[in-house]
Amino acid sequence: MANEGNEREDSTVNASLEGITLRVKNLERSLEFYQKIPGARVVMHRPGHVPFALIQIGKGRLGLLQQGAPGAFHIEFDVADLDALYKQLQDAGIEAEEPPAHKGWGEYDFNVRDPDGNQIEFGSTQHDQPAEQGWVRGS
Repeated sequence: MANEGNEREDSTVNASLEGITLRVKNLERSLEFYQKIPGARVVMHRPGHVPFALIQIGKGRLGLLQQGAPGAFHIEFDVADLDALYKQLQDAGIEAEEPPAHKGWGEYDFNVRDPDGNQIEFGSTQHDQPAEQGWVRGS
């Protein structure tokens, strides 16, 4: 049967919004602020060359990145089948910055840019690996 209206065929891979990364002017100041949210838990804090922190808040994650201009967003989606989604997006005319790949911090992902230049990351926890040396994960 043909796909009518907004109905999706069964072969469509669905995405789930899991987190967002905000670019901040001062990581430590922002981290102190967000830790005041009840239930917030720091899961990664990397104050080095490119300062970054990841906070778990409920089922979602908030990344804080001290790089670039504040206000430039990085949005993250987790998907069950990253390679299938990559192909679906290519077929829809959305070009990725690079094919899906394992990153130094342990994730398997790829990125695209929206029309305004915001970075959209698609990742799959099914392919996660241990982080490389130098990447510290909090408890």
